[in-house]
Amino acid sequence: MADSTITHYNRKAANYEQKWHKYLEHTHQSLIKHIVIESSDVILDISGGTGLLAKNLVDQNYSFTYFVINDPSEEMLSIARQRFSDKPIISFKNQKVQDLSYPQNYFTKIICLNSFHFYEKQDQVLNRFYKLLKPGGKLYILDWNREGFFRILNTLIRWSSPEYINTRSLGKLRQMLSNNNFDIQKSNNWISDTGNLCL
Repeated sequence: MADSTITHYNRKAANYEQKWHKYLEHTHQSLIKHIVIESSDVILDISGGTGLLAKNLVDQNYSFTYFVINDPSEEMLSIARQRFSDKPIISFKNQKVQDLSYPQNYFTKIICLNSFHFYEKQDQVLNRFYKLLKPGGKLYILDWNREGFFRILNTLIRWSSPEYINTRSLGKLRQMLSNNNFDIQKSNNWISDTGNLCL
């Protein structure tokens, strides 16, 4: 993730959930409809921000062994830390993907929600995900894409935002996943060609 993106989210952290409330609610619930979580799971939310996904899972009584919220924005992560100060099964990392200090085959599930477009070296990120997952582990990616009307919106965002943004079409994302040894079990465009879901 680019340093400019991290700086941007450090500045916006306090108002992030309020500003993007409807979008966050929609994307989180869209993912939760497809995700399967077991009590034995060790889960990594790779760019977990304020911990909103973990909150939704806890509120809906999902059970897991351990949940790591990682985010390179310390200000976003500080909100997550406060939110789960009383939950020892949830821990926190403040690292870029390539710097995550976990051994290979550590996680049963990795969730990449609303963040894949931020990664500068996406093939390397997918390779890192593959190594961090246990054999038979699951990677869930939900992100907006570069298809239909959203191609125009992507261009406008790239012109006006300090964030690094590199969205993918569903076909390109599927190809990248296959090239990095992932067996895609399910994928689809979400809500009229505005986003991708790959499982």
